[in-house]
Amino acid sequence: MRRRTIPSTAQLVVLGAGTLLGLAGVVVAGFAVYQLTLAVAAVFYRGFNRRTDATPPRSRLVVLVPAHDEAALIGRCVRSLRTQTYPGDLYEIVVVADNCTDDTAALARADGAEVLVRDVPDARGKGHALRWAIERVLDREPAPDAIVVVDADSEADPSFLEALVAPFAQGAQAVQGESLLNPEGSPQAALRATAFLLVNRVRPAGRAVLGAPCNLAGNGMLLSRALLVAHPWNAFTSAEDLEYSIHLQANGVGPAFAGGAILRSPAAPNPHAAAEQQLRWEGGRAHVARKQIPKLLRTAVRQRRPSLVGTALELAVPPLGLLAAAAVVGTAVAAVLFAAGATSAWPLAPWLVAVAAIPLYVLVGLVAARAPVWAYRSLVRAPLIVSSKLLNVRRVFGFDAGSWVRTERAGDEPPTSPETATKPHSRT
Repeated sequence: MRRRTIPSTAQLVVLGAGTLLGLAGVVVAGFAVYQLTLAVAAVFYRGFNRRTDATPPRSRLVVLVPAHDEAALIGRCVRSLRTQTYPGDLYEIVVVADNCTDDTAALARADGAEVLVRDVPDARGKGHALRWAIERVLDREPAPDAIVVVDADSEADPSFLEALVAPFAQGAQAVQGESLLNPEGSPQAALRATAFLLVNRVRPAGRAVLGAPCNLAGNGMLLSRALLVAHPWNAFTSAEDLEYSIHLQANGVGPAFAGGAILRSPAAPNPHAAAEQQLRWEGGRAHVARKQIPKLLRTAVRQRRPSLVGTALELAVPPLGLLAAAAVVGTAVAAVLFAAGATSAWPLAPWLVAVAAIPLYVLVGLVAARAPVWAYRSLVRAPLIVSSKLLNVRRVFGFDAGSWVRTERAGDEPPTSPETATKPHSRT
């Protein structure tokens, strides 16, 4: 009679570890394949060269420009908004000088913008500035049909408003344009500009082709008057745009993507400023994900709304650099265990899928984005970024989304004291 072999404790531990490793690989591969799917779909997006029809624009707009100490850049922003192809009698430019200590307000007026001065030191932040300003402009006569939000460091393409209004004219109550970065300045800036192409052009274009909404990015978003009356602005964290976007989608309002409605902003002027800015974006997103994903999934089940599962999936996708770093490390560990005979081949398989899908997503995405040559060249530095991501995992997931420090701008004067160097500023 053949004796039954009972696995030892060590064998059970190794078997369990292999299973967990394989399941982790399935999750990472799922995120990678999801993004590759969006990139492939984005190839078929036809809105980047949007042309409006013969019907003249009718929507009256107020363009809000929240600004905190933006004297160096506010003039350029206002001038780019004043030279739009959109009829000049149908839009106003309103700069919100939020707790400013410089000449932002005076310079904005000099370039032809209306200025609202807000001085509320106990309620700092872009979210508070937007709530305050929106309440005021909605009550003016004639009433605007929609409000457009533009960051003060941005420069708008001449057809920005025309392209942004097109989905609104077709019935969309919330619209998001393309918030991109200028690649000039350094190789790091070019790589970050490439990442913005993937996140703010390719992914929303892919979701649009698949019939799914996009997330608001804060810069270059349009919100209808009716929407703001029904859903007043109520987002005040460092990721206020994403927070409000999830609120809208949970209430059945899906923002539409307006490809070709382009704003360009300068990259952070040095590696330290870039790292802090990236931490704020990624940490804020992680905060919103932890808070909102369980709510979205519960609502999807209770109300039988499978679309919210897609919203939760989009929110759950980690930063590309972190995802790539996890794929490389996971593949290496699984390969070593398989080579040593400690696990079977299946835990390795999903990691191989992930490590193949991520670069394919980048390359297909750049094709879909019609990226220039500099974007492909910038990928040479990608391994350095990937290797640094694992070192920042703890900071990203431990980020306090209720705090924000203004990103350093080119030409900023250095702080005059340790207190001003660390004092929180508004996200404007």
